[in-house]
Amino acid sequence: MTITNRHTHFQQLYTQDADPWKVRQRWYEQRKRSLLMACLPLQRYRRAFEPACGNGELTAALAHRAEYVLATDLSPEAVRLTQQRIHKEHPSDASRVTVRQQIVPQDWPEDSTFDLIVISEMAYYLPEHEVVNLRDRCMASLADNGTLVLCHWRWPFADRQMDSADIHARFDGTPGMHRLMQHSEADFLLDIWSRNPSSIAQLEGLVP
Repeated sequence: MTITNRHTHFQQLYTQDADPWKVRQRWYEQRKRSLLMACLPLQRYRRAFEPACGNGELTAALAHRAEYVLATDLSPEAVRLTQQRIHKEHPSDASRVTVRQQIVPQDWPEDSTFDLIVISEMAYYLPEHEVVNLRDRCMASLADNGTLVLCHWRWPFADRQMDSADIHARFDGTPGMHRLMQHSEADFLLDIWSRNPSSIAQLEGLVP
């Protein structure tokens, strides 16, 4: 799927339905989102980046854990929906959340460092060379003790460019990165890496 086709495809999806995958309604989506948030190794983050934010359900959750969130999407309608979601339902978080239209990985935020980057349900739309570009962009923008999250649906679908396990494998073993956890189910794969190899117990001084 070319960039132009992706842009048209997702703009049509969100124009026709504000929640095309029912991420707000389905227990599967609610549970997956809660699991992702529970697996983050730090209680609070300074700066978080979420490309492909969709209609903002995960963005709203991240805003409760980060001092600042940058959320982007290639669809102008998805950007509008996320802005609406934050401003109407979480007005106290609105000043700490920026939502932009950007095509990732090409339009990566310049001169920005994040201590949390969440790549959720988007990399399988990219061809392999763009997945490699995405990985390199993440590495260049991740803070010294930063957390990188990948979460992807595992079942086949028409627009998939790469298998989710293959995508995660491209990130695993990156020099200077340590996988803190992997959660694997028939439906989705969740991986979390950090530049800091310490466990949560070690970070809190419970063990050496």
